[in-house]
Amino acid sequence: MTAETFQTGLSRRHFLSHTSIGAAALASLLNPRLFADTHAPHFAPKARRIIWLTQAGAPSQLELFDYKPGLASQFDKDLPDSIRGEQRLTGMTSGQKRFPVAPSLYKFQQHGESGMWLSELLPHTAKFADELCVIRSLHTEAINHDPAMTLLQTGHQIGGRPAFGSWVAYGLGSENADLPAFVAMISRPSGPT
Repeated sequence: MTAETFQTGLSRRHFLSHTSIGAAALASLLNPRLFADTHAPHFAPKARRIIWLTQAGAPSQLELFDYKPGLASQFDKDLPDSIRGEQRLTGMTSGQKRFPVAPSLYKFQQHGESGMWLSELLPHTAKFADELCVIRSLHTEAINHDPAMTLLQTGHQIGGRPAFGSWVAYGLGSENADLPAFVAMISRPSGPT
């Protein structure tokens, strides 16, 4: 073993190149300018913390909370060009010869004083219908899941941009000098890939 190599078998260059990024990240977390402002806010906040869970993958909104009763009368008809417009096709749909319309397979019912339509897949959520806010006016050009999730978190379809947690940390700082302002946890595929 040479003087240039640690006992673990890592070269000094490899060790320094991989730990310097972590050290720079730690130094930025300990920057006192990122701590929360000591001045009182303009109004008394109701929430002190947020737990933001973003879980990619679920049944379609058409199966959960976006009731479209008119789809039943359009069953198996081709999707009108006026709906699809200039939307590009994905690799999964580029070989399809037609795009048939299909209604939800589940029953919908109105819940709460607001009369919110929810499917039978959400019986527990239906109990809180009047406490929910469903926004139906969103539109995106992202047609695949991964770019859409990146767009949701960062405002851009291409990765490498600051995400929701870093913007909150930038705007509000951290209340604790010993803890990071936010933590992002990612999942790993389970089982063989």
